[in-house]
Amino acid sequence: MKFWQFITPAKLIEIAVIVVIFLVLLFVINIILRRLRIILRDKYSKNTLSILNKLIIYGFILIYLLSVLSYFGVNLSGFVVAGGFLSIIIGLATQKVLGNMIAGIFLIIERPVKLGQSVTIGDVSGFVEEVRFLSTIIRSFEGQFIRIPNEQVFNSVIINLVENVARRIDYLLEIRYSDDFYKTKEVILNLLADEQFVLSLPQPEVFVEEFASSGVRVRVRFWSPTEKWYDTKTKLLPMIKKSLEENGIQIPFPQLEVKIKN
Repeated sequence: MKFWQFITPAKLIEIAVIVVIFLVLLFVINIILRRLRIILRDKYSKNTLSILNKLIIYGFILIYLLSVLSYFGVNLSGFVVAGGFLSIIIGLATQKVLGNMIAGIFLIIERPVKLGQSVTIGDVSGFVEEVRFLSTIIRSFEGQFIRIPNEQVFNSVIINLVENVARRIDYLLEIRYSDDFYKTKEVILNLLADEQFVLSLPQPEVFVEEFASSGVRVRVRFWSPTEKWYDTKTKLLPMIKKSLEENGIQIPFPQLEVKIKN
């Protein structure tokens, strides 16, 4: 029997209905995806949304095609066996790629980092530029673009530097043993009180950390709004040094006393 003899009017109607259902479902899915892109455009990059869109569309087409083949009585066991062997080959060849892709999906779902946030991932610090399916792009504070495989990101300790509204600033200073610590504390606290971006709560702290060989080590600790943290940290340290010197408090130089015996 020739192939055209299997094509009856009833079969043509079935095929037409299947095609119409496919087109209608595809149209509906595209509308839903368009709405999702509008909702998620501020949370995910265009590249990530495009990949998600393609995965959903291709996944739907594959599932629909297999359903149609099953409806017409096509035995799918051969596809399953072939797919099993193919999966083994692909798995061996692209284990890292698949690992990064799966990690990327989990990162997109869990969202431990967001676009534009300042983070530290392992020993890399910077701003999150993009979260892709295979890698995450970080722009370092020096302006370098660093690509980190998603599997490494997912398994690393991630420090989010901007999730809290405030961050703490710590300085470790050293004054001479002959200088008055309480005067030092007063000078520093007065300076911090006049600074706009030093928070009054939690209160700034100035205390003796330890007695070193060349002087008394003084810890200065205060909080600043996250968005002003870096500017405040770099601005205040030289100001503290200048204010201490104006009040006769000096930062000592390490000294080594050498005695020569005759």
